[in-house]
Amino acid sequence: MKINRIVKRLICIFTLLLLISGSAQAKTLEGGVDLNWPLLNQEEREKTINYYKDLLFKDVKYKIDKETLKPFKKDAKLLENRALLKNNIKKTDDRELAKFYFFNKVFIIYGVKYLEDKFHLYYYNVAGGLEYFDILDKPHDEYPHISYQYNKSGKLAGISYYISEYDQYIFDDKGKFRGRWYYSKLYDKKAKVILTRELP
Repeated sequence: MKINRIVKRLICIFTLLLLISGSAQAKTLEGGVDLNWPLLNQEEREKTINYYKDLLFKDVKYKIDKETLKPFKKDAKLLENRALLKNNIKKTDDRELAKFYFFNKVFIIYGVKYLEDKFHLYYYNVAGGLEYFDILDKPHDEYPHISYQYNKSGKLAGISYYISEYDQYIFDDKGKFRGRWYYSKLYDKKAKVILTRELP
């Protein structure tokens, strides 16, 4: 079906990292310019992008053992998570959820962050199948930190730099800049909004 091909391609293109956090405010703690990203000139944006690219692609593990992902191939709480998201509930006692949309309308993927597991994030398609798996270099509530995202085959899909809980730079596995998340919007290098998300 055409829509499935489009959705799958979008998932691959945008790598959809970086989702969730528990605090109410974003703070720039280290490493770069405060937004407003759209107000920077193109030269400033390119300089910032290159800085983070050089930082992130020094020592990269391009593949992980697929066996690592086996326990997470299906969302064990699919029905519960879908019901929560449908009712716009993004926090429970043990996890946080995020929804990702294309064109603000088409729900394509959701993320799960378990509060007891501070070093991993899980991204599932709408049917509950694992699409991506993030491994963090520091606990998700410490900033700045780096998130390495792998696809369901264990291959690197992208790397993100979390400046704060709502401010991240995203690169694909080849080092191409895919965007900067700031709160609910993903901006490309020309400061155009290309994706949106709903956060807790």
